Amino acid sequence: MPIRADHRLLTGRRAVAAAALLPALALATACGGGGKDTPGQVKASGAVPIAKLTSALLTSSDVPHVQVLPAGSKEQLLGAAQKADVAACQPVVDQWSSQPKHPRQVYTGAMVTDTTDKDKGAKTISLTVIASYRAGDAKAVLDELAAAVAACHGYAVVRGGVTSHFVVKPATAAAGLGDQQVSYTIGDTAKGAAGQVLVTVVRAGDTTAAFETVRADHQPASLRSTIPVKQVAKLRTAAKDG
Repeated sequence: MPIRADHRLLTGRRAVAAAALLPALALATACGGGGKDTPGQVKASGAVPIAKLTSALLTSSDVPHVQVLPAGSKEQLLGAAQKADVAACQPVVDQWSSQPKHPRQVYTGAMVTDTTDKDKGAKTISLTVIASYRAGDAKAVLDELAAAVAACHGYAVVRGGVTSHFVVKPATAAAGLGDQQVSYTIGDTAKGAAGQVLVTVVRAGDTTAAFETVRADHQPASLRSTIPVKQVAKLRTAAKDG
């Protein structure tokens, strides 16, 4: 499930300020509940232990002009399993599902707000999820996601008996963010520009960092490269020390 204003993740004025952005942040997760999976705390092959992964999450002191609010629970981060009506698009749906084809061994996340631009409308908010996988699975996730973004132009999912339609378009990610990176926009056709988000997924070894980003004014969003670069650096350190 995406970040919601009534969860611990958002409180007070932050909740009010972010509330208008939440429908867009809900898009890629195909919100339907957090699912029943409970990532184990035992280190699996190729995985970073949960304590190390949690300490690797970006903090407000890591990048200038960035505020990080960790999720109060995993249910705020990922949605339930969903099936795309177009098979080629399933990796796009799985990216924000708690029950994907390649399961995460452990994961955590936060809301990351970037206020670098003096224009308040240009402020960006990202739902961020970092995860660790069994050896080789993270590469498979990025390989399949890249293929899906190239082949998938749109799909539909059924949630609570209601069919929602989404449009997927490739986007350009800055080079050198990690071992692999995939970027694309996804939009709910019923919501127009207000329903479009930028998704950026970066792999570092057997870990990934995923960002679902919107602008406060609902104009096309961008993710400042300093944010994923710093997050990836912390993931590499956690994997080395784990």
